[in-house]
Amino acid sequence: MGTPCQYVFYFDADETTCEVVEDLDGEMTMPVKGDVTGRNGRQWKVVHVSTLHEGNAIPVHRVMLSSDLTLKIFP
Repeated sequence: MGTPCQYVFYFDADETTCEVVEDLDGEMTMPVKGDVTGRNGRQWKVVHVSTLHEGNAIPVHRVMLSSDLTLKIFP
């Protein structure tokens, strides 16, 4: 059992299509920039990951995804 957190996935830079996943058991693996991950039955490239953590609130990981799997990601 890991640390509880929340993930907010954004698809193709469209904030109206975000998906919120609460990982209260801390079991999800943190997405890594440049990796390909599956969400909603499709493959997505991880473009950016940022974490917001304020006070006693659980951390919120914002994950930006692209449907372009050939997209070049630089460090």
